[in-house]
Amino acid sequence: MFLKKAFATGICFLSLTTLSYGFMTTSSKQTEAAGTWVQVWGDEFNGNSVDGSKWNFETGPGPNNELQLYTTNNVHFESDPNNSGNKYLVIEAKRENKVYNGRTFNYTSSRLNTQGKFDFKYGKIEMRAQLPQGQGMWPAFWMLGSNYGQVGWPNCGELDIMEYVGKTPATVYGTLHGPDYNGSTGIGAYHDTPNTISTQFHTYTVEWEPDVIRWYVDGQLYQVRTPHDLDGRTWVFDHNFFIILNLAVGGDWPGAPDNTTIFPQNYKIDYVRVYQRQNNEYEPAPAKNFIALKAAANEKFVTVDKFIGDRKLRANRDGASVWEMFEVKDLGNGKVALLSSTDYKYVSVKPDGSVYADKETVGLWETFQVETQANGKKALKNLGNNEYLSADLNLDSVLVANRPVASTWEQFDFVQK
Repeated sequence: MFLKKAFATGICFLSLTTLSYGFMTTSSKQTEAAGTWVQVWGDEFNGNSVDGSKWNFETGPGPNNELQLYTTNNVHFESDPNNSGNKYLVIEAKRENKVYNGRTFNYTSSRLNTQGKFDFKYGKIEMRAQLPQGQGMWPAFWMLGSNYGQVGWPNCGELDIMEYVGKTPATVYGTLHGPDYNGSTGIGAYHDTPNTISTQFHTYTVEWEPDVIRWYVDGQLYQVRTPHDLDGRTWVFDHNFFIILNLAVGGDWPGAPDNTTIFPQNYKIDYVRVYQRQNNEYEPAPAKNFIALKAAANEKFVTVDKFIGDRKLRANRDGASVWEMFEVKDLGNGKVALLSSTDYKYVSVKPDGSVYADKETVGLWETFQVETQANGKKALKNLGNNEYLSADLNLDSVLVANRPVASTWEQFDFVQK
């Protein structure tokens, strides 16, 4: 997630090839055989109470300026109306007053974890769930490093498999937090879904293997992260983790409920399952090729600034780190797509020439022809409108793709990362 989640209680394809346009890019390679995923743990939630051999309740206030009090009373089990043999775990957020240590809380909810009862290193972790809705709702399915008690957060690592905030009702998030990339600078992505998050069940999955983590919604891959994505920061996803389920109300990220929020709200979980590779035979981590774009117009690096949040590209940075990194996807014949590391989205040109990093797939509007100029710099011509990418100094260095020829403002250095 984008903000720290501390505990509420003490329990807490790809070979590199140098191409003629002068930088390194990737080509596909046959994936080595990996072991079959075999289920090693799970909870189908078909009983009548929380299985204490698998889960701990966390009680007390939540972190992140959340408004709820976590209790043991905000869970129940509900029968599947379409399958009489199936049930759901329901975490229920209520509007009710509770006093805890002299403080009055206006909301209650629940939070469960497997700390001390089940932890593991590497696996496929999946949940099928129907999420709550409304301003201020914040359900999550995530993991924390088992060495949390020894090294603290964020050094233990946090892997957010699924987070959702009610103010963006068609979007879920997957994020990594660790040393020097945590809170609002966590490294992750969002995934836009149909408006059925709160009316239908969906599956939320990560595949966590050595030096690579992949995120899926309903089997659709939307993000892949490796140590290379961290730009030299420490990868802390090589030790045991445990699982957490919770439904927060309010907090720094979602904001407080308002008069449109209906209570109670239910986070319905059909199952949580963990699989591991047979014989510990993992898929190799992909080799990634990152560049930074340095604009000839002002000698500044191009960024997609998460704090601004509009997903535009701007040439206004003196240095290049994660938000200035673009993964080059080689499309052949000098054509590339550029995947922004900020939110793991492709750079896309719109019909009016505006440029955003906001697409999960590649078409003509996400494809650029790389042209090497006489001075060695590169120009990027978009195939959607056949116009050049430009760092327009008259537009505060916001990038546009509306120039018929490549002059100084349309030229870039490709700096290998």
